[in-house]
Amino acid sequence: MKDIVRILEDLATTEGLQYHYGKKAALNLLDGAVTAGTTYLLHEFTNRKSQYNNSGTAIEAAQYEGKFFLVKQSDFDQHYFAEVGEQATSKYVTNIAPLLEVFTSLGNQLACLGTVVTQWDNIDVTDALDANMDGLLCSYTIRIPQNYE
Repeated sequence: MKDIVRILEDLATTEGLQYHYGKKAALNLLDGAVTAGTTYLLHEFTNRKSQYNNSGTAIEAAQYEGKFFLVKQSDFDQHYFAEVGEQATSKYVTNIAPLLEVFTSLGNQLACLGTVVTQWDNIDVTDALDANMDGLLCSYTIRIPQNYE
């Protein structure tokens, strides 16, 4: 069975995103390796739950629960929306809003792969991690059948 780590890595590659997987502390170490203009999918460790058939004799699927950051480097001094400047130059307009489309595209692609997506949501983040990144913190719950290739 193909694991959620490989599935999200493949989707990130398709979307032109830089993919990294690991614990949050390790993902935070990317500070020196972050490239301006690059969008990152920083996937935190996932929780895997086996789901057995009705007789309890075989695993029929795995349910994955986890989070990932969908972010790009930003300017720490940039305003969030329109509190001290124009909306057009804000963190929301330049960094967060475009990633909402990427998030939707990733979710649509997952749904077309034969997986069952029961949670797919996000919240805005600014100045996240040591690399000072803006974007989305995304949460998911996805069921993948055991025979998924």
